[in-house]
Amino acid sequence: MLDLGKLWVVVALLAAACAGVAMTPEQKMVHEVFMDVAYKCESRYHTIHVDSIDRDGGLQIHADADSRTEYRPFVTCYTDGLKARVESMRKAGQPVPEALTREPDVVLD
Repeated sequence: MLDLGKLWVVVALLAAACAGVAMTPEQKMVHEVFMDVAYKCESRYHTIHVDSIDRDGGLQIHADADSRTEYRPFVTCYTDGLKARVESMRKAGQPVPEALTREPDVVLD
């Protein structure tokens, strides 16, 4: 019998797969940029963990016990990383999707 925790994981994976299929090529590219920047910051701030990334670049994150002091530096890393990516796209003459120019929400649970 499948326990409730495993069921939620399966449901979350299926929802993510369905959301991925419904994305346009531009949305997929933008989401990949969000993921790349977020995970680079996560590897820099080891006590912050990315739980999810929405289509607008908003993050749901959590912190290890008593380590919420890295929240603000993590958010700065993420927003600065996105700005740098936009700048490099502009310098390369690539179009910059509007989604990459907005400041995303970062929610610490």
